[in-house]
Amino acid sequence: MNFGCDTGFYAMNLIPICCLIFAPVAGAIIHVIGVEGEAVLLTFPLKEDSKAIAIDWRYKKQQTETKIASFAHGIITTDDDIQFNTRLILNTTVMFLQIEPLHLQDSGLYVVEIKLQEKRKVFERFNLTVYVKISNTFLKKKAGSNHCTAEESGKLADVRSKHNCSFILECGAEKGNYIHFYWQKSGTNLTRWISDCSPHSVNCSLMEVPTDQENCNANYSCTASNTVSTETKYIIPCFTDQGKTQSRHSHTGLIAGVFSVILLMAVIGSVLLYKSEERRKT
Repeated sequence: MNFGCDTGFYAMNLIPICCLIFAPVAGAIIHVIGVEGEAVLLTFPLKEDSKAIAIDWRYKKQQTETKIASFAHGIITTDDDIQFNTRLILNTTVMFLQIEPLHLQDSGLYVVEIKLQEKRKVFERFNLTVYVKISNTFLKKKAGSNHCTAEESGKLADVRSKHNCSFILECGAEKGNYIHFYWQKSGTNLTRWISDCSPHSVNCSLMEVPTDQENCNANYSCTASNTVSTETKYIIPCFTDQGKTQSRHSHTGLIAGVFSVILLMAVIGSVLLYKSEERRKT
């Protein structure tokens, strides 16, 4: 009996050896980075002497696997799944699948299985992560965040308390995902006093800053960063407050000036009216 392998072996030994010839071949998972709104190529080049007679692309997410594109009997199909619809291009020469434009929900595992002329199958796996570019970042002093705690001196004869006051800086981004925040004070990295805004607000970071002279006049920066983008904002907390105070004072001065002009005009009008009445009497 000929199993298509070396007949020098017993048949019972040939079965697992021959099965290896037709078993799919795959390497490690290839990690791919994509950007929302842009294109991505999932490429799997073949050897020059290999030719594909059938191709299947499948998309797997949360234990659900769906065929999204295929090539069989000379026909290319790219509308198998409604999620991707008209966004796929399957190239059977260079052997790639293009997705454009990328949506955030396109992240997941992509598996391609290729049947070759020599009756062999190969497949590859791609783990695609879609990133959103960071934009509209902000760094500001959080409104109403000023607070003080009393610290007793500890001496019975001297019952004085020292007040430790602080405020909170808030840094965030309106758009972006997988964001990491990095804080600096006058160019030095900070790791203390940092916390998240809330469990449900991942695009935001808080820093508690003491209100002493050194910290209040320092230049703070917050950098929001992910794999595809970075933005940095700067703030000097006390200068921010002074700017707001000066603005309020300027408005108060303007109102006082207008009121003074109106009052002066009223006085002048009264004097002119009085003189006019005196002339009529004479």
